Amino acid sequence: MTFRTKLLLVFLGVAVITNAISLTAMDRLSVHYLHDGYRAKMLSITATTATMLDGDLLKAIQTRNDESTPGWLQLRDTLRQVRDANRRPDTYMKRVFAIVKSKDDPNSLLIAVDPEEDSQIAAHAGELYRTGTRLSDINKATVEDDFITDEFGTFLRSWAPVHDHAGNLVGAVIVEAPIDWVESRMRPILLSGLLSMLLAALIATPAALMISRKASGPLVELHAAVTRIGGGDFDTPVPVRGSDEFAHVTSAVNAMATGLKERDRVKSTFAHYVSQQVMDSILKSGSEIQLSGNRRRITVLFCDIRGFSTMSEKLPPEKVVALLNEYFECMVEVVFRNKGTLDKFIGDGMMVLFGAPEDDTYQEEHAMKTAIEMQTELRRMAEKWKSEGVVIRSGVGINSGPAVVGNIGSSRRMDYTAIGDTVNLASRLESATKELGVGILISEYTYIALKGNFRFKEMGSIHVKGRTEAIQTYTLDEPEPVLV
Repeated sequence: MTFRTKLLLVFLGVAVITNAISLTAMDRLSVHYLHDGYRAKMLSITATTATMLDGDLLKAIQTRNDESTPGWLQLRDTLRQVRDANRRPDTYMKRVFAIVKSKDDPNSLLIAVDPEEDSQIAAHAGELYRTGTRLSDINKATVEDDFITDEFGTFLRSWAPVHDHAGNLVGAVIVEAPIDWVESRMRPILLSGLLSMLLAALIATPAALMISRKASGPLVELHAAVTRIGGGDFDTPVPVRGSDEFAHVTSAVNAMATGLKERDRVKSTFAHYVSQQVMDSILKSGSEIQLSGNRRRITVLFCDIRGFSTMSEKLPPEKVVALLNEYFECMVEVVFRNKGTLDKFIGDGMMVLFGAPEDDTYQEEHAMKTAIEMQTELRRMAEKWKSEGVVIRSGVGINSGPAVVGNIGSSRRMDYTAIGDTVNLASRLESATKELGVGILISEYTYIALKGNFRFKEMGSIHVKGRTEAIQTYTLDEPEPVLV
């Protein structure tokens, strides 16, 4: 379920529940007041009727034989008139009758006068009224709170005492209103409440739709924007609408996209100045770059173009730069292909590390393959440039051993590089390739790791500045001559 649907349901639910609670309360209050009002009207009718009856005539009626007396007929007509007068749309009294105290048993009450025309339900004088009802129960005008049920149905009942001329309690007037009529007066209130709640729901639905659309619209745009940013698209800002919280979040997302775009640009630019391995190592560390170094075994490769200074004097500067860029483009690709780390460009030469910053068990082999591929690519470029009168050769020196590797420089400017005797010896070997007339020259330390994988030719020992002992050197024993 989408957030928009949830929001719609929440708004709609709150509107319906709030209206339902309000209307239920109003309905109950209306029913309560209607019920109380009707009870008050019944009590008024009952009390008025009781004053209309002659108590002396009423107490004389004790048996069914008394129904033919003038007093009974007078009382019946009075009660019938009251009943008929109160069968109106606003008031409906189903039964109006009188009861009297029994002369034989003062604790019993008898039916005295029932004006009902239907003989099937009419009560007769002298019949016992509700066993257990005492005279003391009717000595005060009262309307019962709840409906009562008997063999004639369910009614709301009221009564009022009737006294004789001496003021003695002799009986009472009973008025009964049927439940179905009373409830029918309450039903319109309930129906109007239900219709009002339905109308509130109908009004709340479009309002909830509008509010949910307004609230979820910015979220949809933000989701689409974050998805684009996650895919690398930083150039499509989200429109900022208004000044609410969504607008603040939208501005923050746009600022984030701008920052990520700048970071991506810096990263892309950074990759042109350091090797991919160094950049990945820095980004993976998750901490600020610091000046530090550690001692580890590496293999160092130096490569240099022969006669570059002379060639530069004969060619236009633009041509020299183009040739140099083409050469380095090709050589760097070879380095990266063989897991090398480009340390730096040194004029027309380059320094490459193997085994740093990531460990490499086969660093010597990767360095040797790099040198061989460099020579192969050099031959291809030499053939291409020969038609332009350019003759180019190079020398490669490789040495393996311990060195200090890390970020070296100052807090404002540092380089990831390697320093130590191992690096110096690799540089001396590259310089010695010209003297020995070979394209590739490796030290005995690198040779020990590679002697089973390549064919080498011993080139004798050389003395290197800074070392007292001579270093044994080797070159690749290839059937094809190496250009030097």
